[in-house]
Amino acid sequence: MRNIEAKMIAFIDKKLALNGAAQEAILKKDARSLMVYAAEACVGIREEGGNNKGPLVQLIQDTVGGVGAEAWCMSFVQTCIAYAEVKTGVKSPLLDTEHCTTLWGKTKASQKVKLFPARGAVIIWQHGSGPSGHTGFFLESPKAGTMSTIEGNTEAGLSKDGSVVREGGGVYKCSRSMKANGTMKVLGFIKPF
Repeated sequence: MRNIEAKMIAFIDKKLALNGAAQEAILKKDARSLMVYAAEACVGIREEGGNNKGPLVQLIQDTVGGVGAEAWCMSFVQTCIAYAEVKTGVKSPLLDTEHCTTLWGKTKASQKVKLFPARGAVIIWQHGSGPSGHTGFFLESPKAGTMSTIEGNTEAGLSKDGSVVREGGGVYKCSRSMKANGTMKVLGFIKPF
């Protein structure tokens, strides 16, 4: 079950206090928009004291019961969803998991994007042909074949082989291919609300 920590709510609340659009999304119970504003508010969070560690990273991991010092890209997505749920009272139908390809496999077809993702769609990448993956939020497609994203546990650039970095140092706004970056292929997009 998604259970966002009070300290994480307070962190995002403080970041969004002067964001009129976010405050309006709360009043209108627009969970999807609020989720994106929460993700944007988290850009700049960095790991501290080692790989997959730090006070804010731990709060993010705790949203879905993380044991600490583990990959947290999906925990970041779940944290933003949980924040929107708490603030709007609207519940997401998505499974509360830390595993990217598990979420993809267990999401109903009706929640998967059929044509083109809207702002806030959850992106699921698969690493090679195995079960490992990565995730983030779709923001826009500034030009054909590319997308702007917000992702946790990544880097703004790509790895040496051109792949999306799935074990990075923070929350970044990124530019990615709509299909694949190196060994990381886009499985698809999910509607979070």
